[in-house]
Amino acid sequence: MKTDGVVLSRVVADAGRALAFYRDGLGMAGAKQMFGIVCLELPGLTLFLAEPADFARNTGLEPGTGLEPGTGLEPGTGLGHAGGDGVLSCAIGSTAEVDQLLAAARSAGGTAVEPHVIDHSSGRKQYVGTMTDPDGYVWQLVCNIQQQGEGT
Repeated sequence: MKTDGVVLSRVVADAGRALAFYRDGLGMAGAKQMFGIVCLELPGLTLFLAEPADFARNTGLEPGTGLEPGTGLEPGTGLGHAGGDGVLSCAIGSTAEVDQLLAAARSAGGTAVEPHVIDHSSGRKQYVGTMTDPDGYVWQLVCNIQQQGEGT
C-alpha cells in the first residue's frame, strides 16, 4: 500500500473546546475548524477532531461502534472512546519544551503527570511527559537526550 499521508480522526465532546485547547492552550497556530471538524496538521499526520454527529457524517460510523469483517457494525469496540487503547506520541526538541507543554495542557483544561527519564538498555535516554486533552486522549511528549541533562 502506498499512501500520500496519514489522517487520524477522533471523536471529541466539543470541537470549539478542542480547538481552543490545541490552538490557544498548546500554541498549535495552524489548528483550524472547518465544517465542524478541527484540523491539526502535524509532521506526517493530519488529526481531525469531530463531535459525534460530524464524526458519524464523515465516517458512516456512530461513535462507540466498530466494524467486524463481513457483518457490518458491531457496537462496543471502543471507536471514539476517549483514551482508548492508543497514545499519540511526538518528538519534542527539549526537556524545557516538554515541561512547558505539560503546564500549558494543565492550564488549558487537560491533565498531565510529572515527566520522567527512561534509560534504555542501548544507553539512550528519553525525557517523557504524558498529558491528556480535555476529551481524555493521551499524548506522550518525548525528548531524546544522550546524557543526563542534555536536551535542555
